[in-house]
Amino acid sequence: MTSVSRRTFLGTAAAASVSAVAAPAMAASTSGNNLPAKWDDTVDVVVLGCGGAGMMAACQAHDAGGKVAVYDAGQSPFHTATNLCGGLFTAWGSKMQNADPEGRKDSWQQFAEDIMAYGNYMSLKEPVYCFAKNSGKAFDFLEDAGLAKHHLEPYAGHSRLRAHRQDSFKGRDYIEVLVKQLDKRGIKINHGMGVTKFYYDPATNTVVGVQVGEGDKAKNVKANKGVIMATGGITGTPQSLDRWVPSVAGKGVAIGGPKNDGTAMMVAVRDVGVPLSHMQYIASYPCGIVVNGRNGPYCRWWFITNNGGILVNKNGQRFITEKEGICHVTPSLASQPDGCHYVLCDQAGWDRTLSKIKLGALIGLPSWPAERVEAEFKVGKNLWKCDTLEELCQKSGMNLDGLKKQIATWNEAAKNHNDLQFGRSDKDMYPLGKGPYYMIRMEPWNNLSCGGVRVNEDLQVLGWDMKPVNHFYAAGETVAGVHGAFYCGGNACGFAHTSGWVAGQKVMGKQIG
Repeated sequence: MTSVSRRTFLGTAAAASVSAVAAPAMAASTSGNNLPAKWDDTVDVVVLGCGGAGMMAACQAHDAGGKVAVYDAGQSPFHTATNLCGGLFTAWGSKMQNADPEGRKDSWQQFAEDIMAYGNYMSLKEPVYCFAKNSGKAFDFLEDAGLAKHHLEPYAGHSRLRAHRQDSFKGRDYIEVLVKQLDKRGIKINHGMGVTKFYYDPATNTVVGVQVGEGDKAKNVKANKGVIMATGGITGTPQSLDRWVPSVAGKGVAIGGPKNDGTAMMVAVRDVGVPLSHMQYIASYPCGIVVNGRNGPYCRWWFITNNGGILVNKNGQRFITEKEGICHVTPSLASQPDGCHYVLCDQAGWDRTLSKIKLGALIGLPSWPAERVEAEFKVGKNLWKCDTLEELCQKSGMNLDGLKKQIATWNEAAKNHNDLQFGRSDKDMYPLGKGPYYMIRMEPWNNLSCGGVRVNEDLQVLGWDMKPVNHFYAAGETVAGVHGAFYCGGNACGFAHTSGWVAGQKVMGKQIG
């Protein structure tokens, strides 16, 4: 393609994709994108973002001999998507997995297949293969660095034992490890310094450096080896989420790092001409307890249904098997009354559940202590605890006749372990007995976007022509196509750290065995 046609392409692509970027900035991009007359700083590697992906990348680039500078639009690594996750890291080939007889049955190929199958084969193989092959080594880095206590657990959508869960159920554990590792290496995070410009040389197809910060804080930083963009996704604000994903506009919980609004990706589109992909896909969990607008925690209802609870709609009817993959449940909510669903159990089921998981983990992200949960049961808006079904339906608005019929049907199915509605025959089926009954109302909980820039298996960002842009890498939620159409739990946290682990080495020219 000629330089004239390429400029034409970039002009139309930028106009179509970056409508939210201010006009003065757009004007600057069309003036030739000249390099600055003077660089304020020169390093080997610029890392944009300080979540799990960014901090991991910074550590690896430093350990490969690079001088590293980290810039982040936010104010703390504890305000990132990694910190908001549930402490689940899926990985193949870790020391912990290899020490387990069941874990040893896994392979990177099976891991990759599980990811792509769960995502309806809408994943891009390059980032998936990168993740599957290198995830165990990335996890071992964290473990060797002092990661808090964790264990392996089976998880829906994963055919092998590869889900490494923090005992705390908190992503904060990963952040704490990496903050200490950055401190150990003398790497400072420059907060409030989001990227405002990529300096791109079209003659050599190379990202040369960046401008970060605004006003008096703005500085131009040259990156001799490359720039790693690990700036997160689009779920940080309801506005950015709804703009890209109309299917959830105005619905459920929108949660993420407050600076995860897609700005950095838009700047990359404007200045480098890289296309975005998979922007309509998000991790939408059917777990959100909506409070205070679009805020609220996350209910791990499968711990309840694995101990005798059932999922029902406002008519009191089951509408899906409780063993369905978690994010596969979410699309069904759109056709349910009020776009929500409920998890219901009796006292025995509640007791069994809390013998397996702490209340603060059952209702978490952010965690609700027992006092808050009890208070919400008394409020009776999203959580109910009632002695009778009549009281439960009167307070919640659920259809009493429908619920009674459903419980009778369920109890017969549980008694015989033969679910004629949705085909269950598992050991987790228990009849619903006497009250008190516990019920929680849930809507979509949107905390992870699955779109961004396209990359090759080395995590080099691909340009408009699907060829790598020199000295430009991406990691974490900024990368498109890992999860496909549906997100399977543990893969985002796992990919964030793994992609940072890979990108930080690749930018320095290191080969990974």
